[in-house]
Amino acid sequence: MAKLLEVHEVRLSFGGLTALDGPSLAVGDGEVVGLIGPNGAGKTSLFNCISGLYRPQSGTITVAGERIVGLPRHRIASLGVGRTFQNIGLLQSQTVLANVMAGAYHASRGGWWATAAAAPHVRRSEDETRAAALALLEELDLASVAGRIVGTLPFGTLKRIELARALLGSPRLLLIDEPANGLVHGEVIELGETLRRLAAERGAAILLVEHHMGLVTSVCDRVAVLDFGRLIAEGDPREVAQDPAVIAAYLGRAA
Repeated sequence: MAKLLEVHEVRLSFGGLTALDGPSLAVGDGEVVGLIGPNGAGKTSLFNCISGLYRPQSGTITVAGERIVGLPRHRIASLGVGRTFQNIGLLQSQTVLANVMAGAYHASRGGWWATAAAAPHVRRSEDETRAAALALLEELDLASVAGRIVGTLPFGTLKRIELARALLGSPRLLLIDEPANGLVHGEVIELGETLRRLAAERGAAILLVEHHMGLVTSVCDRVAVLDFGRLIAEGDPREVAQDPAVIAAYLGRAA
């Protein structure tokens, strides 16, 4: 299996605080890999390094063979990296459709002047983006709320809207940060089915940060476990869950 994402010995610190202490991992096309660990283990910090929000002090990160450390965020996105966030970052006063279309900002073909003048190529690009966004809303059972204001919708729906936004442009790599947080049981099951379908039908590589172990074990091919910024275990989700080091990381060393 081709490795779309490769992280090698990444180190990140803030002053005297070490956030990442050399973890290495890889995710292949069509593979779902869970990234788990207790709070403060470095999971979101690693996501921020991959998506360009943070620049690690050392180590390498490659997407489709291209080194991305130091690249601007829009360039990383243009390589096919999509992301959702633990804290939903939707535009509350805008419609669902407008929020999803915002996911194509990095691929915009027009500058300020072209947009202001409503240049033909800008209009075509916007029409294409709108059509793709509507197709995604249909796929994720959100077509009925396309014209609704985001701030009026329930939390579970907001999670799916954010996923739709991340999917616009058909990213090759999806970084999904705690999607089950705040969802009820039925929504978690539906989310798991959606993630498996994205990996199988689109061939997307998915790196999933999640505390809901039922979701992790049902959708992930492998899991990687971080603790204090270090990779302490990797492998089959059910086997890793029985690893003494993993149990100690979650429950305390005395366990």
